[in-house]
Amino acid sequence: MSKTLVTGASGFIAQQLILDLLEQGHEVRGTVRSAAKRDALKQALAAHSDRARDLELVEADLERDEGWAEAVDGVDAIHHLASPFPLAVPKNPDDLIRPARDGALRVLRAAKAAGVSRVVLTSSGAAIAYGVRGAMPERFTEADWTDTTHAADCRPYIASKTIAERAAWDFVADEGQGIELTAINPVAVFGPIRSAEVKTSVDIIARMLDGRLPMLPNAGIQVVDVRDVSAAHIAAMNDPAAIGERYIVADAFRTMRAVADVLHAAYPERTKIPRRGMPDFLVRALALVNGEVKAIASELHKQRILSSEKVQKLLGRDLIAADDAIRASAETLIEHGAV
Repeated sequence: MSKTLVTGASGFIAQQLILDLLEQGHEVRGTVRSAAKRDALKQALAAHSDRARDLELVEADLERDEGWAEAVDGVDAIHHLASPFPLAVPKNPDDLIRPARDGALRVLRAAKAAGVSRVVLTSSGAAIAYGVRGAMPERFTEADWTDTTHAADCRPYIASKTIAERAAWDFVADEGQGIELTAINPVAVFGPIRSAEVKTSVDIIARMLDGRLPMLPNAGIQVVDVRDVSAAHIAAMNDPAAIGERYIVADAFRTMRAVADVLHAAYPERTKIPRRGMPDFLVRALALVNGEVKAIASELHKQRILSSEKVQKLLGRDLIAADDAIRASAETLIEHGAV
C-alpha cells in the first residue's frame, strides 16, 4: 500500500477520501492550514474509522511556501484538494484565483522537487461548463473548457478553478516533466458529511432544512455523491491509463424545487423546507446586495449537463443516484446537529 498525501484534509471531499484510503490500507498524511484543526479533525474521522488514529496531519497553507517540502516528503502519491470555496461572490476575484492557482503550483513544485510523480488534482465541473457564449450545449465533456474571458457566465470561483487547473496542466507540460497528473472534475457535491464543520455545496441542503432558504429560485444544479468523487480519485491514482486525463464526476441535474421535493418526502415533519417559488425579479433584486444570491441569479433558467460516461468506465459501475446523495446529506446534517 502507498503513502498518500491529501491536501486540505478538513474539507468535505478530503474527509471522505482520507477515510476511504485508510480503510483500503494506505498510509495517509493530510495538510491543514492551522495546527489547531488537527485534534478536531482526527476526532471527527475517528467516529467513522478506527484507522483514523493512523492519520498524520501537518501544517501547510496554499499561500505560503513553508511546510510543503515536509508535506510531500516520502509520499508515493498526492491528492490535491485544497482550494478556497466561498458561498458568496467575493468583491475581489483575486482573493480566490491567487490561492487556487498558486497553491496548485506550490504543490506541484514541491512534488517535482521531492521526486513524487503521481498527482491527482480536484478541479471542478466549473472548469468545464461555464463562460458559454450563445446557446447552452446539450452536454459537456472533458474536452470542454470554461471561457474565463466571458465574465457574464464566469463567476470568480469558476474562474479560480479553471485557471488553477490550466496552470497545473501548463506546469506539467512546461517544467514538470515526470509529474503524472490527473484531474477530477466534480459538479455540486452532496452525500454524507463526516463532521458538522463541513461547509460546501451541502450548505444548500442545510439551508432548506433549517429555513434559511425560504423560497425556491428557478435554478438548479447537477449533483454527484462525495463517495463517487473519492472513488474516482482512488481509481485514477491506481490506473496508469488515467495519467494525463480529466474525469467529470456527475449524476443527474436537479432543480431547487426537485431537491426540496426529495427533502419533503424524506422529512415531512420539517415544515421549514421551502415550497414556494422565488420570483426571478426578487432573485435579481436581492443579488444586488447579497453575494450568495448573486451566485444563484446567474443560474436562473440554465441547465448545464456534464457527461459522466468517462468516469463510469474508470470506476466500472454507475454513479450513486443524485436523490440518494441529497438524502445522505440531509440525514448526516441532522445526525451531526448541523441543522
